[in-house]
Amino acid sequence: MNRQNKRKHRRSLFSRDIILDSVDGKQSLIKSNDISTSGMGLYADMPRIKGELLRLKFELIQNGKKREVNIAGEVKHVQLAEHGYNFGVRFI
Repeated sequence: MNRQNKRKHRRSLFSRDIILDSVDGKQSLIKSNDISTSGMGLYADMPRIKGELLRLKFELIQNGKKREVNIAGEVKHVQLAEHGYNFGVRFI
C-alpha cells in the first residue's frame, strides 16, 4: 500500500513559500507542495530529521483577505528528491 492510500485527509496542491523555524533557532525559506487539514508536504535543499519539531509560517487567503498562519509540526517522513528533499509534516 502506498502513502497516498493511507492518508486520512485529502491533500490539495499548495505551492507557496514557507518560513521554517527549527528547534535550533535557524530560519529558512522553503517551498510547499501540498496541504491538508492535518499536514503539509514540503521541499527543501537541506534534509530534515524524522521526528523533528518545526514551526511553519505562511499566508492563506480566507474570505478574500490574507491571513498569516503560524503552526507547529512534526516531520513524519523524508525522501530524497531532485536537487533536495521532500518531507511531510503533521500539524501539532
